[in-house]
Amino acid sequence: MQLQSRVFDSPDIEAAVEFCYEQGWTDGLPVVPPTRGTIERIIGYLGRDPQDVVGVIAPGNGIATIEKIAINCVMAGCKPQYVPIVIAAIEAMLEERFNLNGVQTTTHGCAPLVMVSGPAVKTLGFNTREGAFAHGCRARATIGRAVRLILWNIGGGYPSDPCKTTHGHPGYYSFCIAEDQESNPWPPMHVASGFSADDTVVTVTATEAPHSIGTGAGSRPATDVMYVIADAIANLASAAVSGGDMVLVLGPMAARNLAAAGLTIPEVKQEIMRLATRPVREVKRRESIAESHPMHWTRVADKNNDNARVPFMRSPDNLVVLVSGGWGSAAGFCSLCPGWGAPGGFTVRKRVQFPA
Repeated sequence: MQLQSRVFDSPDIEAAVEFCYEQGWTDGLPVVPPTRGTIERIIGYLGRDPQDVVGVIAPGNGIATIEKIAINCVMAGCKPQYVPIVIAAIEAMLEERFNLNGVQTTTHGCAPLVMVSGPAVKTLGFNTREGAFAHGCRARATIGRAVRLILWNIGGGYPSDPCKTTHGHPGYYSFCIAEDQESNPWPPMHVASGFSADDTVVTVTATEAPHSIGTGAGSRPATDVMYVIADAIANLASAAVSGGDMVLVLGPMAARNLAAAGLTIPEVKQEIMRLATRPVREVKRRESIAESHPMHWTRVADKNNDNARVPFMRSPDNLVVLVSGGWGSAAGFCSLCPGWGAPGGFTVRKRVQFPA
C-alpha cells in the first residue's frame, strides 16, 4: 500500500504521544499514535485508494484524502468499522448549505453535531440509553472525536486563529449521538427523511451544547410538554430568533407521552413551531444579525407592533427530532441543541457507504 504521509520514528509509546503534542496534532487530549499497520488496517477495510479525495476542509483548505482521514481516525481511537460513518459526516459538512468555513470560524459556540440512525447503531454498539450524549461509549466518543481531529488537523480549526468562538463547548472534543430506534414510537429518523430502513444515515447540524429540558412528561399532558419545549426554544439568547436549524433530542418518556396523545412527529414540530414565539417588544431588546439580512426577524413580524409575535422557527423542518437517552424520572428530560441561526450550519444528511 502506497502511503504518502511523512514517517517519524519514536523510541516508545510515551514519546510518541508527546511528539504528537509537540507537532500540534492534538486538540488537547492525548491521541493514539498512528502507526503504518493501524492506518493500513482502516484503508484495507474501506477497500479504497489511500489518495482518494473526500474533499477540501475549510478554513485551512486541507485536502482530506482517505489516508489523512484514516490517520485521524486512528488518533481518535476508531475501529475500522466506524470510519465510513466519519467519512459520511465529513461529506455532509462539505455541502454548501452547511457553511463549514463559517462554522469553523464564527464567534458563536456551534460545533457539528453528528447524529447516527439505522442498523449500524446497534451493530456498532452505540449507547442510546442513559448518558447518550455522555461518556462510556467507544463508538460515540471516537467517531465524534475523529470528526473534530479532521477539522483540526486537516481543516486547521485552531482556537484564536482562525477559530473565533467566544467560548465553544465540550462538544468541540467529541459531539455525536445515535437514535434509539427501539424506544422511538415513530418511524426512525432516517426513514422519515426518505431513506430506506436498511440504510444507516448520518445527519449533521451545527449546534450549541445540549440544554436540558425538564418537560414533566411523566405526569403532564402532551400539550404542556410541547409548551415547555417551545419555551426553551423561544429564548432571547438563542440565535434561533434569526432562523436556522436546531436539534431536539426527546427522551423516551417524552416521546411516549407525545405518541400516546396520537401525535406524529410532523404534528409535534408544527405545534412547537406555533408555540415558540416571543412578542416584538421583547425580541427587539437583542440584536443577532443585521436587519438587512434576508432572515432577520423583521421579515416575519411587524417591528412597529410591540404585541406582534416573532416565530423562533420559520419552518417545521428547522427542528431536527430524534429519540435517545434513558427513561429517567417523571421530569421527562429532553435536550435542546440550539443552532447557529441564519448564517448556516444547516442540516445535511448522508447515507453511510459501508464496504461490501
